[in-house]
Amino acid sequence: MAVSEPARVVLADDLPDARELTRLTLERTGRFRVVGEAGDGAEAIEMVTRHRPDLLLLDLAMPRVDGLRALPAIRSASPETKVVVLSGFDRSRLAHRAMAGGAVAYLEKTVSTRLLVDELLAVSGLLDAVEEALAEARVRFAEDLTSGQSARRFVAAALDQWRASDVIQLVQLLVTELVTNSVVHARSDVDVAVMLGARNIRVEVADSDPVLPEPRDVDETATSGRGLALVRDLSERWGAEARADGKVIWFEVARPEAESHSGG
Repeated sequence: MAVSEPARVVLADDLPDARELTRLTLERTGRFRVVGEAGDGAEAIEMVTRHRPDLLLLDLAMPRVDGLRALPAIRSASPETKVVVLSGFDRSRLAHRAMAGGAVAYLEKTVSTRLLVDELLAVSGLLDAVEEALAEARVRFAEDLTSGQSARRFVAAALDQWRASDVIQLVQLLVTELVTNSVVHARSDVDVAVMLGARNIRVEVADSDPVLPEPRDVDETATSGRGLALVRDLSERWGAEARADGKVIWFEVARPEAESHSGG
């Protein structure tokens, strides 16, 4: 898809009014063109097979065939189509299953119009890395159990410099879990990137293991799964993507408004 062309979108939702509102929201930006609509999962498979769109906006709770059941056939019919779930279910309930099934993002239907458009622009490649980075810091950590603590110091220094100290503890918690998981389970060096955007702070943790993990609800005796469960529950958005040389897990937290408007 050329960058100058609108992204081609299929909408799958059993509520016609919801589809109409979403279509109007997207098309009035001039960046999207809705090429098909579906009222259930079976129709979504048919529309994706016929149109091979750039994006599919997929509801989960639909009659006949729901969104989760339709996902494997959708991915098989058009692997290039990026699936974004737009669901009435809280993301803590089903986001991990949707992402494991091939969705690239999970949004709740209560999401603001601006965030919906920004997310779809990012997914379709029309917005660089969700939003243009105002500042960026990157580092590689060795396969070592002390790398989690090193990552904590690294993100704290970057966020303090960017006057985003309100989220340091949260970002430290999440990045420590992800870096430690990479060292322990992937047995890999770890690349960490922190990016400051106008509205969000994005963190990417990459390693050489291509296996995409799945967050699990854990109890006190659990030995794994805690990291992604925390990312899922505490971040604004998150995702896991396979790459030619491994995988990257990313998350975003809201940039503190009080500090984002302070002077440099």
